Amino acid sequence: MPNPSVPLAEAKNKLSELIDRVSRGEEIVISRHHTDIARLVPIGRSPRCDLREAIARMRATRKHRNASVEEVLEWRSEGRR
Repeated sequence: MPNPSVPLAEAKNKLSELIDRVSRGEEIVISRHHTDIARLVPIGRSPRCDLREAIARMRATRKHRNASVEEVLEWRSEGRR
């Protein structure tokens, strides 16, 4: 299940509520103009956990889209040029 995305303006107005949710273990993504820009995560969360989640999302996307290795490498390089 994807993490909930909250628009920046709403996050500013509901910061205390979002912090409460994060303190209970939830991860919140903040977006601006429909683009994810930040992530609120509980302190102490293992970076390895984030890595496992990222790998699982990539595998799910690849399975769904039948992406080639070249496409995945292109996505990885996107925005780095």
